[in-house]
Amino acid sequence: MTQREHVFRYKIDGDHEPVYPDPLVEMVREQLENILNIAIPVSGQREVKIDGFKLLRDRTRVYNIFAKGGELPRDDFLQE
Repeated sequence: MTQREHVFRYKIDGDHEPVYPDPLVEMVREQLENILNIAIPVSGQREVKIDGFKLLRDRTRVYNIFAKGGELPRDDFLQE
């Protein structure tokens, strides 16, 4: 059996102002924002709108994924 390795690469655009000063939080935020630009999260079969996240190190703090004034690129994709 042949094992296949998949490598995905994309250019990191460093020409924007970070939303959070913490590099870990900013890295997670950018990754989630990029994923939400190409994928729709679901719970079961229901599409869900995700606008923030928490880190395991501090479950009380919620971080916004999108910069101030930003939002999901496809607001009409949700199924009610």
